[in-house]
Amino acid sequence: MKFSLLALAALGLAMGQAAASPAQQHPFVHRPNAIAPVDIKTSSEFKPGSLYNSQRLIKVSEAARPRWMELEDILVLRRAGVKFMDITDAQALHKPASSFDGETQYPSRLPTKLVHGKEVAKAIEGLTTQLYGDVLRPFTAFHNRYYDSENGRKSSQWLQGQIQGLVTASGANVSVAAFPHRFPQSSVIARFEGTGAGAEETVVVSAHQDSVNQWLPWFGRANGADDDGSGT
Repeated sequence: MKFSLLALAALGLAMGQAAASPAQQHPFVHRPNAIAPVDIKTSSEFKPGSLYNSQRLIKVSEAARPRWMELEDILVLRRAGVKFMDITDAQALHKPASSFDGETQYPSRLPTKLVHGKEVAKAIEGLTTQLYGDVLRPFTAFHNRYYDSENGRKSSQWLQGQIQGLVTASGANVSVAAFPHRFPQSSVIARFEGTGAGAEETVVVSAHQDSVNQWLPWFGRANGADDDGSGT
């Protein structure tokens, strides 16, 4: 009985926000039938994709050897708060020069001091919380943005449309494109074309657009406002 009560409590916490009244839910273009009840047992939005049909190669630290793990074992890591990387599809990028002994050194090209403080300060002056609210309300209206789900795919499409709209309105020399993966959610890449002496240099600024309910990834509520909707 104790186990059953704990399980029900966890389920209630994970899905409690999903029962919000229509007045509390933000209208969303990708959910035209949002007022109608959704059956999480049959809706494709709340079912896992095909990514975890087989074992994945998981790495929890530089000093530890990666291990092949089933989905349930990966979920245990998530629930325990253990940070890890799934290197199944990029194993060549994670092979150190020597064995996994914790002594391997990787070269870094990160700057050692700040040199553009004035430019950053000027940009900060133009920041407002209004933009956060305007963007996060519809972005967090998705039940979740789990990358291996239909909601993950839809939220990615919405995000790409928002970024493309900003670029078009500004007239900037920026290209916006979706980068597909094995799972339903695509990455969104906005590329600023360089000019001058450093035109060929590549600088990557990134944020994760997905959100995950640690207990029920595919149909648990996870609005992800600050993890990482605001960063995205």
